[in-house]
Amino acid sequence: MALSSTIFHASLDIADSDRNHFGHERLTLALHPSETPERMVARLLAWCLFPDPPLTFGSGISTRDEADLLAKDLHDNIAHWVDVGEPDADRVRKACLKAAQVTVLPYGRQWAQWWKRNEKDIRKMSRARIVVLPWEPVDILARNLPRNFTWQVNISEGSLYVVDHNGEMVTVTTETPE
Repeated sequence: MALSSTIFHASLDIADSDRNHFGHERLTLALHPSETPERMVARLLAWCLFPDPPLTFGSGISTRDEADLLAKDLHDNIAHWVDVGEPDADRVRKACLKAAQVTVLPYGRQWAQWWKRNEKDIRKMSRARIVVLPWEPVDILARNLPRNFTWQVNISEGSLYVVDHNGEMVTVTTETPE
């Protein structure tokens, strides 16, 4: 018998001073049986990082040829494709053929090795960019995450300041490989 996804409900208070985006959002996230809590948290952080146009969660890990998150334009074309993790360069290339903008967010401890293997090919893709989520904050936010949780997320100068479900401040400072 197949395992089912675990459903999480996130309540987010967002203050994004970089893009003048403020609001309260309630999101439902599905943690696929083969997905780690850290990857789900990385998807949620990606959703916070790119508010315009609004991203929706794709089928992601359960559907090989879909984005983890995506935004569509008024003509139903993919405006922004977001992959979380370490996809191979071929997957990124295919995403660039489908979307106007592609963002890959590696977040694991081994992202530098992935980048070393794929950098040459990905740098040739004008629509692709890499935004690295540091492992430690992702790991901290994923620890003991309850099925219903509230976060306060402040975004300033590219960094996320998250007051998590325990009332602890976690800073997530993204980086772009050179």
